[in-house]
Amino acid sequence: MPRRFTFRATVIFLLLTSLMLSADSFAAKKKQRRTMNTVKREQQATQKSIKENTRKLDANVRKTERELLRLNALEGELRDKNREIDDIRTTLVDIDNNIKLASDTMSVLESQLAGLKAEYARALRKMQGSYRANNLLSFLFSSKSFSDAAARYRYMKEIARWRKRKVNEITAASARVESQRRQLGTLHDERSRTLSSLSVAENELRNKRDETDRTVASLKKEGSRLKQAISKNQKRLKSLDSELDRMIVAEQKRIAEAERRAEQQRKEKERKAAAGKGKKNNSTAATTSRNTARETSGNAASRALSGSFESNKGRLLFPVRGRYTIVRGFGRMRHPELPDVVIDNPGIDISANDGARARSIFEGTVSGIFSQDGFNKVVMVRHGSYISIYANLSSINVKVGDKVRANQDLGTIYRDPQYDNRPVLHFELRRERSKLNPLQWIK
Repeated sequence: MPRRFTFRATVIFLLLTSLMLSADSFAAKKKQRRTMNTVKREQQATQKSIKENTRKLDANVRKTERELLRLNALEGELRDKNREIDDIRTTLVDIDNNIKLASDTMSVLESQLAGLKAEYARALRKMQGSYRANNLLSFLFSSKSFSDAAARYRYMKEIARWRKRKVNEITAASARVESQRRQLGTLHDERSRTLSSLSVAENELRNKRDETDRTVASLKKEGSRLKQAISKNQKRLKSLDSELDRMIVAEQKRIAEAERRAEQQRKEKERKAAAGKGKKNNSTAATTSRNTARETSGNAASRALSGSFESNKGRLLFPVRGRYTIVRGFGRMRHPELPDVVIDNPGIDISANDGARARSIFEGTVSGIFSQDGFNKVVMVRHGSYISIYANLSSINVKVGDKVRANQDLGTIYRDPQYDNRPVLHFELRRERSKLNPLQWIK
């Protein structure tokens, strides 16, 4: 009996121990599952937060970049407005000089008219005693002889002609005075309009300057975001520069290979022609000469185009028509309002009117078309050894290999949201890979 009881007690103890261990194991597993789920949720929340912060950072950088581009546009508009005001002031000086000249002329004419009238009045007073209209016949018939009467008649006619001439002189002088008075009035009206234009332009300039100051103050607060925006823009320019270099090098290799093959063919034909005899030899030589002429004509045309392009330096067409504003100039420059802002621009950026289209600055051949991040569609036109580049186009109406003439439309300029949806063309000019300042070549 005691042994049976002990056995049962042992079994019960083991069962209870097993149940307790199972419960602990289940609780541990449940806790582990809860911890893993919590960790996963925390990781997902962290990733979501990172993505959101990255999105906000990118949005802030894009906003800063737009503000920086807007500042560039405002600076360009300020330069244009200052030039407009300078032109108006120059016009105003010219008008003032013309008014002074017209006033002086008016004084001289009025003095001449007064002199003519005074002279005529004096002459009439002198004649009143001896020559009146009511005693013309008595003056004539009181002549002592026919010759005396004839002399008196001639005298009367001379007096009449003199009076008519004096009246005409006075009338003409009066007309000149009146014309000069009208001209003076027109000049004063023009001066008033010019002063009004000057006032409007100066108000616009003040508004632009205030807007520029606000934009500068806003950008100065941006700090690291401003640097990121500048870096982003410079990376885009560098990427475009690398792609242009790659395409130019590839084209140079193709041209060099074509020239090498043409030279080999020319030498081979010359060798065959030299080996021939008689008429056949002469015919082959003539054919070789014609082929050689055709093969070398392309290089000659390229050299001629290069020379023609160079001779038009400073007179080449501007790449857009109508009114425009240069919002960013060529080369490495430090912003006058933001000393930390340094931009190296391989070309110029031109803000144009709505619907503006890019045009070829000179005759040439379309040598490349490609798309580039930040610059949309890009067209390259070769002018001998020179290349003009038109970037940020939304549509293109030429293709590679097309011969284009000066002033021919190449495509529509993209309406850039970063410039308040205004068309902005990025334009570059190169001699092969060497960058040139476009403003020294176009007008």
